[in-house]
Amino acid sequence: MIRRDFLRRVLYSGTALAATGAAARAITPRIGQDATPVLDLFKVDPLNLTDVNLTGTDPPGTQSLPTFTAIPFRLEDVRILDPDLLRMREQTLDYLLALDSDRLLHNFRVNAKLPSSAEPLYNRESPTNGWRGHYVGHFLSACSQMYASTGDVRLKAKAGAMVSELAKCQAQLGDMGYLSAFPESGFDDLEQGRPAAVLWYALHKIMAGLLDVHEHMQNPQALQVLEGMAAWTDWRTGRLPEEQMQRTLQIEFGGMNEVLANLSAVTTNPRYLVVAKRFDHHAVLDPAAQGRDTLTTLHANTQIPKFIGAAREFELTGNPRYRDAAQFFWQQVALHRSYVTGGNSASEHFRTPPDVLASELTDLSQETCNTYNMLKLTRQLFTWRAEPQYADYYERAFLNHILATPNPADGSPLYYLGMQPGQWKVHFVPHEGFFCCCGTGLENFSKLSEGFYFHNEHSLWVNLFFASEVNWREKGVILRQETRFPEEAGTRLLMQTKSPARFTLNVRIPYWAEGASVTLNGKPFEPEQKLEPSSYAKIDRTWKNGDRVDVKLPMRLHLQPIPDDPTLAAIMYGPLVLAGELGTENLDPKRIYSDDKFLHGGFPAIPVPELAGDRNALDKWIQTVSAPVDKAVGQKAVSQKNAALTFRTVNAGRPQDVTLRPFNRVFNQRYCVYWKFRPAVEA
Repeated sequence: MIRRDFLRRVLYSGTALAATGAAARAITPRIGQDATPVLDLFKVDPLNLTDVNLTGTDPPGTQSLPTFTAIPFRLEDVRILDPDLLRMREQTLDYLLALDSDRLLHNFRVNAKLPSSAEPLYNRESPTNGWRGHYVGHFLSACSQMYASTGDVRLKAKAGAMVSELAKCQAQLGDMGYLSAFPESGFDDLEQGRPAAVLWYALHKIMAGLLDVHEHMQNPQALQVLEGMAAWTDWRTGRLPEEQMQRTLQIEFGGMNEVLANLSAVTTNPRYLVVAKRFDHHAVLDPAAQGRDTLTTLHANTQIPKFIGAAREFELTGNPRYRDAAQFFWQQVALHRSYVTGGNSASEHFRTPPDVLASELTDLSQETCNTYNMLKLTRQLFTWRAEPQYADYYERAFLNHILATPNPADGSPLYYLGMQPGQWKVHFVPHEGFFCCCGTGLENFSKLSEGFYFHNEHSLWVNLFFASEVNWREKGVILRQETRFPEEAGTRLLMQTKSPARFTLNVRIPYWAEGASVTLNGKPFEPEQKLEPSSYAKIDRTWKNGDRVDVKLPMRLHLQPIPDDPTLAAIMYGPLVLAGELGTENLDPKRIYSDDKFLHGGFPAIPVPELAGDRNALDKWIQTVSAPVDKAVGQKAVSQKNAALTFRTVNAGRPQDVTLRPFNRVFNQRYCVYWKFRPAVEA
């Protein structure tokens, strides 16, 4: 899987893929010295897309290769200091160490006819489940990312031991390289159109996990096992006519195109890129490349990885159709099919046309895997042109969906982050939940600093506001961010450098921050252009040790209505979605946890208040109980550093007023995110 660590390594190493014969031209893109080359790249002539064939090979030398504007920092180069993020990461670390490796390996050993006395795992890792094996891939990825983030050698040892055992299973299954937790005969059913499990989906997770172990832990055996699986994949898919291969892609297959493209870049073997293209799903990618939204009724998370793969293939081939497909898909999902939290889907599907969400406020809204994958795609697209809209969405989804999922008591993940007024969050029972969202849940909190900082040779971007440090080794610069955001409406950036360094510091001005201001060493920074919302404050100078940048980001209450029903709206404060606390009436304490995703819905209904306040003057009827600290330049810590952002409606609730808190802090009780607003005449 393409992690920011991997992308950085590929870019700096100058990896190039020589394409010959049937292989598409593929070369690692260059780092742009500024945004101009990338902008020129995107000024392409209109394409004749009548007969789009995204899986076809491109004649060598016919495509321009993209230039990146920004690349992510490695996980090991970012040190998290925020106490809440540290708690979440520590809970995940403890969970990874506590998982029983023999139980995780059980299905692999049984399939390879090797002895196993371990107790089988549950639900999607049970011995008869069609998803079995996928969680092991997530586990390997999470261990790798957590090792990169923390340096905890216990994880390296545990993941390395598991790779060794998987290698034994692979060897036992023959000399073709096949490795899985289910028999190869399942692929016969898939290829012949008979009922089949999500076989490629599970293999993708395992392959991605092995690639992460190789990349983050420098484990050569992981790469050896992975290349065996890739060779088998080449053999298995290479026998199929194109039409038959496309039929197999109607069954969820994860990000097979992405992991094979990444493997091609890591090994400089263009053959893997050829195999990756076999997993380009024409029925979905081709319309998107033409600017047509055909997502309605489709299973949501099946589609997102296809476009992550398309984005990666664009980076390696320069084929603009991949770029067009990925960008259009992101636009439709992030801007027209997502809730205020940045999440998407109802009952796992895009059930309605774009901008039709009023009917989708259900107890089974927002599968968490979807947001995991949308953030992954968002990071990729940001690297191309460093556009603030991608960072704005990333912040929205990270703050209001990802950080709203783990139960603070134990870090347990959840499947759906439902939008039904009056429901509550249901978490998986620790050590009994092995669904997909449990796997991506491990990864979410093993790589928390992804998306914080980006750079190129001459610039550094600050995209998210959390207490942290980034080590820009190439410049000999450490940038320390001191903030209690979002309790504090701003951040302070401190430079540590042994010698002066010239570069441009790009500090994001979020979409919600009107009237933002910046000071440099205590003096007002006068930008060439006004600091508009959804832009960057660009400070180009020679930086010295001890330089300080203070950024004020004023927060205000604002509404985000449902697109197709103006009487339904969510309340936000700055970047935060506020949820109404509705208590525990008729809430069964035993249903705070469940080992089955299907029990994460079906909540006994309660009456939910409606709101009758003036939508254009929220401050008049929403009272601040505790607000973010607006720390003046030079002041020391203030007494409200642990203040929770809490609000209360005043004479506006019908039949009663409600308390509002950030959605990512509301647990173990009922809540409401989207409120019914009464017309003024009925207020």
